[in-house]
Amino acid sequence: MNDFARHVTCVSLLLGAVAAAASGAAGPPRSDATILVVTGSFGVGGTLVSVQRQAPWEVVTIAKLDSPDAVVQSFSGLIFVVEPATDLIRVFDDAGTEIRSFSVGAGTSPRDILGVTRTRAYVTRAGSTHLYRVDPQTGVGRDVIDLSVFADADGNPDMERMATDGSRLFIQLRRLEPPPEAVAKGATGAIAIVDLASESLIDADPSTPEIDAITLVGPAPRLRMHVDGDGEFLLVSATDGDHLSLGGGIEFIDLQTLTSAGLLLAEADLAALGGFVMTDKSEGYFLFHTDIIPSNHLQRFSIAGGAVPGPEIVFDLGVYLDALLFDSRTGLLYMPAAQGGLHVVDTVTNELVTHRPVPLPGFPVDQVIGPVGSRYDLTGDGVVGILDLLDLLSAWGDCAAPCPPTCVADIAAPGGPGADCTVGILDFLLLLANWD
Repeated sequence: MNDFARHVTCVSLLLGAVAAAASGAAGPPRSDATILVVTGSFGVGGTLVSVQRQAPWEVVTIAKLDSPDAVVQSFSGLIFVVEPATDLIRVFDDAGTEIRSFSVGAGTSPRDILGVTRTRAYVTRAGSTHLYRVDPQTGVGRDVIDLSVFADADGNPDMERMATDGSRLFIQLRRLEPPPEAVAKGATGAIAIVDLASESLIDADPSTPEIDAITLVGPAPRLRMHVDGDGEFLLVSATDGDHLSLGGGIEFIDLQTLTSAGLLLAEADLAALGGFVMTDKSEGYFLFHTDIIPSNHLQRFSIAGGAVPGPEIVFDLGVYLDALLFDSRTGLLYMPAAQGGLHVVDTVTNELVTHRPVPLPGFPVDQVIGPVGSRYDLTGDGVVGILDLLDLLSAWGDCAAPCPPTCVADIAAPGGPGADCTVGILDFLLLLANWD
């Protein structure tokens, strides 16, 4: 058989295999993702654990952490833990094996990481004036956007969490003064906007000569945000974490006009507020707290009507916690428990599914749904399909240097992508077996 005939035969076989995969004939279904939770324990470090998404809620410890206030994210089939105490981003594969870590600058105190492509992610750092861009596959990164134009008197914008609508990046700016000025209230937070295509700042108010961020009504923003799926609005917890100030709330940002429409839920009308989640376009849940005895109370709200009247769905006493998570696949909501664990709530019946909290090794401080399909989703678009196949075929053969960690198409390698630095038939068959 000559080279041309061999080429035609290979292409025919590949097309046949793709057709079989697309029709559902290839391989068993992929395993479900778990919930990833980082816990903290009053300044003495924390833990990364996985929790199964159904009873009996099996908990597996993945790693010990140095930071009691770590953040966990999942994208491109990997798990990322942000460690403010060590200035590190730690990277785990879908099986929970730590495959690399990288520094984002000594003393910069990273706060969040958000992936926009498989090879581009952004990191916010409370101790830096610049947004940081990194290739999450290699850990190579650099400063890219100076946000000091939005800073307060100390020159630091105090970056916190991020969210994206696909074309724009929204960055929380806490704009805190150093102590003792930090005790004084009244300063408002802001949301910086970055155009991802040009990697440049977007001016929220073109009528002024300077570049403007979105000025919030509430104080220093924190915690996870929510971007409306249709790109119409952004919800922000502009609550600063001071349970006595009561000057903030859950704030509504119009993404068409890039302005704040005010507080959807106001602390002055309710109580000290914190975390929230949306369960659909118009409804969600929020946590409020009391200060005489630290407590957490779960209640429903709607975009149109605000807080839903009636008794709170869950409450407990002991410590302030805010890391809510909604699982749209199961309709279950996970609320941190002051005893050190998770309450599980059915959002259809608004009743507890668990009679006692799912026990964890500490207090939940952040949680996210882990990767599904993991290494098979080569493009990071959430689907294992033809684009991933094309990526794999383009990388066929020996991987280019440096390898590891850059050969992501080497999905059959023991220990994770890039381990044997060859892309071949086993990688091809595994991708087909996990085809969407």
